[in-house]
Amino acid sequence: MKKLLSVAVMLSALTASTPAFADAKISCRGGPRSGWMATDKLKAKLTGEGWRIKKIVLTPDCYEVYAKTPEGDNVESFFHPVSFQKILVLKRGKTLFRAPGY
Repeated sequence: MKKLLSVAVMLSALTASTPAFADAKISCRGGPRSGWMATDKLKAKLTGEGWRIKKIVLTPDCYEVYAKTPEGDNVESFFHPVSFQKILVLKRGKTLFRAPGY
């Protein structure tokens, strides 16, 4: 019984410490990749706005950007791959920004 209880406590602790990311739930409606803009252009745009880019990842229909914002927040963010519209910005799973309609 003690062993079962300790396993249950350990599993609940692991679950509670896992960050909540919304990337599986976000859809940027980016269309076919043949129409997407280059990631270098997105990087240049965001760098010009004061972001420090760590990594840009292609998801099925978004650009997922790991960066530090001009305000100093380490974020995971999602941008439309054609218009570069900011769709969602997360900080450790907490939503800092969500575009209307997304």
